Amino acid sequence: PLGLCTCGAIMARAPAGAQAPLDEDGELLARPYTPVSTNAMLGKFQLMVKIYPDGAFTPYMDSLQVGQSLEFNHMDPGNVKIQYPFGRANVGMVVGGTGITPMIQALHAILGTPWDTSKVTMLYSSKSAEEILAKETLDTWAADFPDRLTVVYVLSEEPAN
Repeated sequence: PLGLCTCGAIMARAPAGAQAPLDEDGELLARPYTPVSTNAMLGKFQLMVKIYPDGAFTPYMDSLQVGQSLEFNHMDPGNVKIQYPFGRANVGMVVGGTGITPMIQALHAILGTPWDTSKVTMLYSSKSAEEILAKETLDTWAADFPDRLTVVYVLSEEPAN
């Protein structure tokens, strides 16, 4: 297992010698990503990555072919301020766009732990319904745990009709 704390991220970068983006110091660019899989997954992990056409790193990731690689390493666990178990009866989550990935990790822990009875309310903001990431997963969890998870979607650029 990765052994990440809940909501923990890993750093991704191209391997040495790759034709990849560089940072301001001329080093291979590295970016943090929060896996959406749990530590129970062995030998692999899953990322949810939104490709931004003008992004610094995601176009490079999108250009990789099967067999090409990225390097990943753990980040300092101190970047996660509150560790699971959260010890709260009610948990509020305010999410926008790709910020959903650490919340998916937290929901895996909260909803997947039999003794945890925390109730979660998530306010998820997105430009449009089409841009809501993990909507199917969230809606499934909300249906499976109706007394424990409420998801409220807020759209900023949805047409009036």
